[in-house]
Amino acid sequence: MYWILGVAAAVGVVAWLSNEEQRACAAYNASGRRLSNETTERQQQIAERRANYEKNQDFYTHIELHHASHLTASALYEQYSNHKKLVAMFHDKKQQFGRHIASLKTQLRHAVGIQQEQIKVQLQQMREQFGQAKQQLTILHELKTELLYELRNLNAATREYKLYIRDHCGQKGRDWHQRGLERKRLRVS
Repeated sequence: MYWILGVAAAVGVVAWLSNEEQRACAAYNASGRRLSNETTERQQQIAERRANYEKNQDFYTHIELHHASHLTASALYEQYSNHKKLVAMFHDKKQQFGRHIASLKTQLRHAVGIQQEQIKVQLQQMREQFGQAKQQLTILHELKTELLYELRNLNAATREYKLYIRDHCGQKGRDWHQRGLERKRLRVS
């Protein structure tokens, strides 16, 4: 949840991104906020259902919640994949800046007079942009780790809820769980 705010604040600083890259960042942030809210909601719903025994008798409510949690986990995985693409985009930018800095250093050795001063100014600007990209990558790597832990936690809660349905919803729950295992075996083979 907090990682969304970090990305929004961090990405807003980076003015050297192209329009396409800025749109990708904006789309990523928007879907991240939506998924963050949805993930929290699903985790709360699962906890509430498990805590309230009277509602445990309603098999179909549990199945719907499990399915919704599964869909949320799938969307969160998609968000994680998009985050990895965003990290790769910033990594590529950082590499481009590094190559450009090396090129400017080479030009600086051969330049004289006013051309040398212009290259020094360009070099300073590129170093600042390189530093920003490096800083953004550090933030994005931390956020990627948080997102991965959130995904793992939601997957674990969904898995536990599936077992809870099997164990607490009578024969319907056991049959539903068995059909799920059979579908899984068919997908694997």
